[in-house]
Amino acid sequence: MLRLAKQKSTRNLFISVPIVVFFILGSIYSKGALREVPIAVYDQDNSTLSRTYIRFLEASPTFKITHYITADDAIENVFVANNVDGIFYIPKDFHKNVLKKTQVQIKVYTNSTNIVLGNLIYRSAIQITQLVSGSVVVKRMAPLGINPSKISGTVLPIQVNTKVIGNPQYNYSYYFIPGLSIVLLQMIVFIAASRAFNTEWKANTYQELYSTANGSVLAMLFGKYAALLIYSLGLSAGVLAMLFPLLGIPIYGNILSLSALIILLITVNIFLGFGLSLIFKKELIALDLAIFYNSPAFVFSGFTFPIWAMPWLNSTYAQMIPFTHFLTGFLKIYQLNTPIHFIWPEVWKLLVFMLVAFLFILIGLTINRTLIFPAKKEAALWN
Repeated sequence: MLRLAKQKSTRNLFISVPIVVFFILGSIYSKGALREVPIAVYDQDNSTLSRTYIRFLEASPTFKITHYITADDAIENVFVANNVDGIFYIPKDFHKNVLKKTQVQIKVYTNSTNIVLGNLIYRSAIQITQLVSGSVVVKRMAPLGINPSKISGTVLPIQVNTKVIGNPQYNYSYYFIPGLSIVLLQMIVFIAASRAFNTEWKANTYQELYSTANGSVLAMLFGKYAALLIYSLGLSAGVLAMLFPLLGIPIYGNILSLSALIILLITVNIFLGFGLSLIFKKELIALDLAIFYNSPAFVFSGFTFPIWAMPWLNSTYAQMIPFTHFLTGFLKIYQLNTPIHFIWPEVWKLLVFMLVAFLFILIGLTINRTLIFPAKKEAALWN
């Protein structure tokens, strides 16, 4: 631990980088759910019903009407000129056609360059339009002396009753921050571990380390593992005990099960990093490979796009990253509050990565044995 603390790069990895990056990420998604999306309205009908529809839009927490379009405005230019993400077009004779029981359409233009905003506007537009349509039918039947409370079964004969399991608030901070925080934690651990031995060779401090460990490579391996594990657990505790409460992110599952899974992920990444550090004695090459291997972890994990929908080459690569399997188990505990025995498939897969890591370590010990066992090298030269 003392040797790690003396390395400026390691201090930056475990202290400076997390403080800056984690809280910047937290501030980006601190708003949580998207509200008051700027939209424009083109009311060509200007009737009582069209104004009622606009009031429904204004009352929705999703939308904020920032611009009203006139006949002189070109709709395709409004998105850029007025900085809106959606346009609602109410056609002429809207109210008249409704009274004549002629089907009419509300046209909704969405800026789907941001697919999140596009889907949100579309979903909210459907909800508001259905609500207004139901109100029109109820108002039409009211003069007939029918109790409005008994009309709902006629207006909407089939209802959908949804129960959201996992992030029922549709909060982006609950969704993105945990995954991003853990993938950054993994990258920090892997990068630090990939410098464990080649840094010693580069700085000519390996002989000192070798003597301190009494010539035991196992002592060096597990001593460095224990030190990195303690630093990583401190970083994990900072995320779970400080970042999550500060941003109000709930943990629905068992915290002990979650901690055990995180320790397993950290352990796998430490030993994979050790293997890289022992195989490639040039620190820069090991770092490049560590970054190349870990950088796409978030994209390939299925967090932003389902793995089953990816091309086979991409989905195969996704299975070769420990974070992919960790994330599945993490979401089961963190969001779905499932018992720990449901994550055994993910645990076994992470243990396979552990075996691969030890295989890499053995390969590294074999390739660089003259550097790793300096006493034997000196004895050979003496003879």
